[in-house]
Amino acid sequence: MRSKITKFGFAVFTYIFNAEFNKILLIKRNSEKRMKYGVTWGSIGGKIELGEFSVEACLREIEEETGIKLDPKMIKLIQVKEFINKEIEEYAVHFRYCSILPEDIQLNLNDESDEYKWFSLSDLPESMFESLEEINLFKSLAITSFSP
Repeated sequence: MRSKITKFGFAVFTYIFNAEFNKILLIKRNSEKRMKYGVTWGSIGGKIELGEFSVEACLREIEEETGIKLDPKMIKLIQVKEFINKEIEEYAVHFRYCSILPEDIQLNLNDESDEYKWFSLSDLPESMFESLEEINLFKSLAITSFSP
């Protein structure tokens, strides 16, 4: 028997790699978000607003969280994941996108985050939203998405 679901949520997450696909850009969340989610590092993302398409939410979240205004052609949808979050009794749908940025790009973080860092895929932080397996899957999907 399924848990009683009392709400639903739609969100976008963007996984940004360098051109060689050997590093990923991660954001260190502020103390409030670290306490709320129980992890420190993660990708850019957030909730989809009512009336907004996922790609619009993705571009908005990137700009809000990093100050970067990306061309829609520079992001690719790589996965849609739906699941039930039993802890908060929520049916959730996550649209996962990828992009490529140069490592020397300067970001202008909003107050949701304390810092950003490019991590080697062989040396990821322990406290992350995503698992190593997910990051490697997103890397493979990103390579395929950006192949000519």
